[in-house]
Order: sequence, then structure tokens, then C-alpha cells
Amino acid sequence: MSVAVYCFSGAGHSLSVAKRIAERLNAPVCLIGQAAFYGAETAVIVFPVYCQNIPTPVRGFLLSVSAKYVVLIAAYGGISPGNVLREASDCVCGTVIAAAAVPTGHSFLSEPDGGENSFLSPVIERIYRPQKAEIPKLFKNPFSDFFPAWRSRVGVKITCSSQCNDCKICEINCPMHAMHNGRPDEKCIRCLRCIRLCPKGALRFTLRPAVKGYLHKKRKNRLYLFL
Repeated sequence: MSVAVYCFSGAGHSLSVAKRIAERLNAPVCLIGQAAFYGAETAVIVFPVYCQNIPTPVRGFLLSVSAKYVVLIAAYGGISPGNVLREASDCVCGTVIAAAAVPTGHSFLSEPDGGENSFLSPVIERIYRPQKAEIPKLFKNPFSDFFPAWRSRVGVKITCSSQCNDCKICEINCPMHAMHNGRPDEKCIRCLRCIRLCPKGALRFTLRPAVKGYLHKKRKNRLYLFL
């Protein structure tokens, strides 16, 4: 059985999760947006949750996947994954055999990945013994679908300092092609990949009061696993 691990990552949390899965499967990690789907029988797709939604680049990738079996892994910041697993399962044409929402550090709090590993063994066992998973509909804030990208832009400000040397790394690596001269345009989804990759540390982000208040909510840090 051929298995491919695909990952979309901004701040790095979902990439950390994908690497742990890939290590157990002895498979490479293919970055969504940088590698085309090459037709493995089983596709493991790891992605972050933004405002209880699937990131725009991931949604497009899900629609293109033609694998016979699909595993969906959503990395979320410990507050709420929304209904992304059910929504993602509706996007793929293959059979979803496992799905998990894995709590990690929150990208807006600059937290490291928490290293949740309890989902790994049952998911990998299901990969080698595929069977259709039942993914229930989970609660999603009714306001989360109202202009999520706009709300992120309003709530999180990205600035560029004089340390910028115009290396263009942020522009080259932006999944939305939203960076120009170190500044994001209206297409930016605040994935923070540019900040993580900036070699000079010239990019910074600041949070508006409303976002700070949201992030001070009690963290659930719950693992959701569906097989």
C-alpha cells in the first residue's frame, strides 16, 4: 500500500504533527502548494484550523485528491476545531478511514506544538486496515463563516521593520501570494508562515484587543478521534 503525507502549515504546528505521522509511516512530508498530488492509494492530509474553518489553500487541495483512502488530521489551537473534519470529509472523493482534531499550541500565542501523540497508533493501525470512519457533525460557532479572512486581517496586524533586506522569502513562500515588499495585501489569511520563515526577524504581528480576549478563553485541549 502506498501512503503519502500532505501538509499545509503556517506557523509550524501542523508541520510538526505531519512529521510525527510521516516518521511512523516511513513516508515523506509533501507540502500542499509545493507538491502535486501524485496518486498514492492512501493520502494523510494534515492542516491547521483557522477561525474554525479550513484554510483556503487546503480546501482547494482536498477537492483535487483522488486517493482511494483518506486520513484527515486537523491541528487546532486548543480552543475549538469547529466542524472542519466533517467539512473536509465532504470535500474529498475517497473514503475517509480516520480523522482527528489534534490540540497544539496556538499560532497567535507563539506557543510550541504540545506533542499530542495518543492518536498516532490507532490512526496508523487504521491505515493498514482501512475501514470507513464515521465523522459526526461538531459544533461550529454560527459567526465563524462570516468573512473569516477579513476578521483575521482586522484582528491581527502584520508589520515589517527596517531589518528587512528585501530577500523576498516571504513573497516566495506565501501560500496566498499576498506578500509584497514585506507587507500583506487583502488576500492574506494570517497563517504567519512569513513570520516563521523571515531570516532577519523583520516581520512581527500584533493582536487587537478582541483577539486577545478570545485567546484568554479557557482552553479545552481535547483530542477528537474518529475511526
